[in-house]
Amino acid sequence: MTGGKTETRVGAAWRNAVPVGVAVIGALVIGAGVDTVHRHPWSHKKKEAASAGSTAATRKDGGKPRFVVGVRVGGDALVVRDVKSGRDVGLPVAAPAGRRFQRIAAGPGNSYVVASYASRVVTFHRLTLGKDGRPTALTAVPRATVKGVSTLFSDMAVSPDGANIAYVTYRNGTVGRVDVLSTRTGVLKSWKAKSPARIGSLSWAGNTLSFLWRPPVLRGAPRAESGPPAPQVRTLDTAGPAGDLKLSKAVMRLPAGTEAAVLSPDGRTVVAGVESSTRLALQRYSMATGRPGGVIWERPGKAGVRRLDADRSGGHLLLAADDGNLYGPDAGTPVRADDLSDVAW
Repeated sequence: MTGGKTETRVGAAWRNAVPVGVAVIGALVIGAGVDTVHRHPWSHKKKEAASAGSTAATRKDGGKPRFVVGVRVGGDALVVRDVKSGRDVGLPVAAPAGRRFQRIAAGPGNSYVVASYASRVVTFHRLTLGKDGRPTALTAVPRATVKGVSTLFSDMAVSPDGANIAYVTYRNGTVGRVDVLSTRTGVLKSWKAKSPARIGSLSWAGNTLSFLWRPPVLRGAPRAESGPPAPQVRTLDTAGPAGDLKLSKAVMRLPAGTEAAVLSPDGRTVVAGVESSTRLALQRYSMATGRPGGVIWERPGKAGVRRLDADRSGGHLLLAADDGNLYGPDAGTPVRADDLSDVAW
């Protein structure tokens, strides 16, 4: 997403990002409410990965997350936003010296995993929120390192129990590699693609990692084929052998131009962010048949999909659109987020 054009009180505060250690000065909480998915039955099992004790303070309204955490454009800080009150409760969290934050994903409990990048090395950090949403610690994940080139198209997903991190790097800017890192042992497994494609929308269901495979538009292709190719949903058994990404399984093709999709926690359903000239929608698809199911949410107007992410329970979705807003089905007022390059809740 691109940054806003006008200077605001919040924008001024972002220039004063602070590092977070065991003791924390604060976090930034902004926004004006957000649409969210309220336990729509896209998932056949109602899972809540976070423990009730630590998570209750940062959740309300039927288990929906109270906060989103975003990577500020440029990667120099993390920002916490209250999805309901919109009140400023502190300052952003600065990136480690010499590094830039790139991706963020929800972890177990009140934690988030954040990827930072410098000099062809990706490292991972754990951000923990307190009861009031303020960060209480930013710590390095031990033995968690991925070597490779991280780009704007790199993606990350953390398994619900926090035991595995999946990350995508690229060689020559176009040929991807999927790395799965154990946060408990530091063991790294890699699957390499042989041909150019964008690999994104990573999400977990048990040991299964799903992703969208989108090959580039070929120059000189016939006019009828010159539009964006239909993305393919593929799944990878991360408990199986590493090696060629061809070991992944092709499941279905989604409508051409689909930019984001999320696998349900039970692995039976995919929800895709579908855009058109008249509406923005979340569409359910069966993993068994590839057939579309019901539309669980839609909004009139033209807005492209940037990202679609689930919270740590897998039951609530957040859609980032290219108009700079965060959307979802339940409320009518979106959160303005054109200052963030990635978000998680």
